[in-house]
Amino acid sequence: FLFAPAVEVKIEVVIPEKERGKEEMSANGRASPLVYKVNGTARHYHLEEHPIASNPYHNPKDVVEASVCHVKDLENGQMREVDLGCGKALLIKEGGEFHAVGHKCPHYGAPLVKGVLSKGRVRCPWHGACFSITTGDIEDFPGLDSLPRFQVKIEKEKVYIRASKQALQTQRRTKMMAKCISLSNYNLSSTNVLIIGAGAAGLVCAETLRQEGFSDRIVMCTMDRHLPYDRPKLSKSMDSHPEQIALRPKEFFCSYDIEVLTEMQVAAVDIKNKTAVFKDGFKMEYNKLLIATGNTPKALSCKGKEVENVFNIRTPEDANRVVKLAASKNVVIVGASFLGMEVAAYLSERAHSVSLVELEEVPFKKSFGERVGRAVMKMFESNRVKFYMQTEVSELREQEGKLKEVVLKSGKVLRADVCVVGVGAVPATSFLKQSGINIDSKGFIVVNKMMQTNAPGVFAAGDAVTFPLALRNNKKVNVPHWQMAHMHGRCSA
Repeated sequence: FLFAPAVEVKIEVVIPEKERGKEEMSANGRASPLVYKVNGTARHYHLEEHPIASNPYHNPKDVVEASVCHVKDLENGQMREVDLGCGKALLIKEGGEFHAVGHKCPHYGAPLVKGVLSKGRVRCPWHGACFSITTGDIEDFPGLDSLPRFQVKIEKEKVYIRASKQALQTQRRTKMMAKCISLSNYNLSSTNVLIIGAGAAGLVCAETLRQEGFSDRIVMCTMDRHLPYDRPKLSKSMDSHPEQIALRPKEFFCSYDIEVLTEMQVAAVDIKNKTAVFKDGFKMEYNKLLIATGNTPKALSCKGKEVENVFNIRTPEDANRVVKLAASKNVVIVGASFLGMEVAAYLSERAHSVSLVELEEVPFKKSFGERVGRAVMKMFESNRVKFYMQTEVSELREQEGKLKEVVLKSGKVLRADVCVVGVGAVPATSFLKQSGINIDSKGFIVVNKMMQTNAPGVFAAGDAVTFPLALRNNKKVNVPHWQMAHMHGRCSA
């Protein structure tokens, strides 16, 4: 069908009266209430759309109408990317009906036409995000936004789509969100919801609360100096600035009254008095608490580990510094993890040499098996990356305080101007040891399927938790994955 002769198809985007009522639905399809009760007191709120998601059909000049194909050009279960002149849409036929949504995944922009269509959903070919073809709503992660949905109509055996130019050009839609009633009424040292951590789990929790009509105060706090950003990109695009990888712009947090306290570290949690104590002595009371602190990278335990120019890639500043130091220099990466391999790939054309040290026989052996690991290893070697396998670092040698050589237990000495360490991580939960919150022997917070801890009003999500996995008979597992963190954030909200 991709090579069928072009047939005139008209596309028109209009929201009929019966459809407009659906715009007042909450994110999960239930009608949004007009009143939200906080501590027994009824408080009115109103929902607002992010500008991207506002009703785009009020201004006729903003509307494009195009014919895209004949009804027989697509069989059931087929998708086609169609051009409307000022943008593209994904046209889908399933169950004898046509649907049109945004053609790119809002996460990283993957072409959804190359994804999988099944049972009313299209799944992204890159990272698995899943969207409803009838509403455009995101139903599985990663990603924060849904797809715009366009009106499709059939006239004289031709398919027409009508769409907003703005929606076609942005290719994303933010669900309706509540605004806070009045921040001026609040005590600065108390909040209804406190979220410790500003990664995917924390941000999705805050957004989901607003999408579901929660209109009281939400405060997020983070040790980082930046607003929530896409941390997995740090090893993929190492010279990115924080603004380039931000999950949401500053204006978003202002619009929906999600307060973010940066460079604020929680030192302890008092579950009896429902108080979080910060490192600088500041205390904040909460009604509900979400702990989404993620992991802390492991450091090397060898001699010389304190020498300069040895990095864990944890912040944009770390990544930017490594790129700058690595230019035409010698780089040693310890650990053939996803992070280590991505850093090696990024630096292979920038550094004079890239050496990778790993305890296993091949990269990714535990994840993908030996055959895949060897194939990946061969590809990297053809791009000038040298591997030193089945060994580890015994010493980091310095000259004038800066890294000069990496000594391996095999006896090999590698020249090194910069070293990147990716040898695993531990849950960032040490501040909870005296809190009374249940933590297992490995430091993970134990939660139930609703992400609740043993402490009343305290939830946890993301890399720092173990949770019951239905696929394994509800055995408690830890899945340190960006996609899972999104889902945890929604469940906890």
